[in-house]
Amino acid sequence: MSTRLSKTVTIPELAELIDLHLSDSDTDIKNPSWRVLDSSISGRGIFAVRDIKESEIIFRERALLAGPTAHKNSKLNTCCVCYCQLTGNDTDILCKLGCSMPVCENCSISERHSRECETFRRWKPKDLSKVNPHSLRIVTVMRCIFLNEEERKLLISLQANSDKYYRVEVQRAADCFQCFPKQPEMLEWFYRTICVLNTNAFEGRSNVGNHEVFVRALFPLAGLMNHRCVPNATHSFENGETIIVRAARAIARGEEIVTTYAHILWSNLARKIFLGLTKHFMCQCQRCLDPTENGTYLAALLCREPKCKGLVLPIQTKTLQPDWHCLTCNTIFPHAKMARYQDFALNTINNRINTSSVSDMITFINEMCPKFCPPSNYVLVEAKLNVIWRMSRFNKDEYTEEQKQHRDRYRVEILEILKKLGAGDCTLRKLIMEEIQ
Repeated sequence: MSTRLSKTVTIPELAELIDLHLSDSDTDIKNPSWRVLDSSISGRGIFAVRDIKESEIIFRERALLAGPTAHKNSKLNTCCVCYCQLTGNDTDILCKLGCSMPVCENCSISERHSRECETFRRWKPKDLSKVNPHSLRIVTVMRCIFLNEEERKLLISLQANSDKYYRVEVQRAADCFQCFPKQPEMLEWFYRTICVLNTNAFEGRSNVGNHEVFVRALFPLAGLMNHRCVPNATHSFENGETIIVRAARAIARGEEIVTTYAHILWSNLARKIFLGLTKHFMCQCQRCLDPTENGTYLAALLCREPKCKGLVLPIQTKTLQPDWHCLTCNTIFPHAKMARYQDFALNTINNRINTSSVSDMITFINEMCPKFCPPSNYVLVEAKLNVIWRMSRFNKDEYTEEQKQHRDRYRVEILEILKKLGAGDCTLRKLIMEEIQ
């Protein structure tokens, strides 16, 4: 199995591979609203070939590779094939043939699971008494073994940022088996696949039945979308292995279709740090160059000078350690001082999010937070989102009218921020409005 192509894949060749990949999906590949072209943002991108209306479905795509994220905070009692929720203890939900994967009764006899089960049994799992998150996470990668020749070409054609840490995922999985593959070519194939996944894959929540699962999935076409901090496209998962990409706003013919690689409500500085660490680039879009972020003041903290309660914002430079400037008294605060203040504020809010009841969160947001940060601060916005999610999803009938009024006010505030950003009909707006679950 070769992980190298004899020549670099050209855009027409890549487009042909993507068309083959989409051939069994609901996407119209004969008259698509998009095409793959060179991008001035980065490498290759997706461009509109006609005007696209707001909320219009641009394409629907099935995953080339997918599997449970198996992160620390994710539920491991999920079938690794259909992602349905499994009941019982670990020994109840593990495959009865001894492959160590959690699988439902229906999928346990499926052709897809049979070949994966045979592979894992050949590797000889060390522990069959519990679900191991490292062996479960490698399922997505292991599935590259079963790709056909055209699918392997498509996988190799995708950008793959390398990082020595990515090899840790293979090593952790290898430690779960007695006979994990040792052939250099196979290990390099796994490593290449992980690099492609970490560069292009989507990790997120997906609802399967009434069960929320966390899936890592590689969508070759969707993965070609470049980043902008205010994207014109938004996505959601139809199921664990299908993505739907829609226009968040009207997209003109010839315009590049872009997504965001970071949380749209994070501040400029938070996004820059995240993108630098995970995607290895520094965004310089219009929003990133505006300290106020379209008047949302997501990064703002309150001035610490006596008798001044002005907003303090980072001075926008290319450094990740900027000084800060008060918009009212014009005091310049050094990064070191503001970093301590910011860490205090953010840690205080995050600790409350992780430990407080909804009632305590509302009291904290309304009474304590105004003492050290404005209502627009992005971490405080995260706290408000946390209240909205919890009140919308759990024990809906137990909340008082007053608590519901606070929740509705938080909704209005966040929707106004999204409007100022120009986020359009994005998935987050739909979630806040409970148009989708």
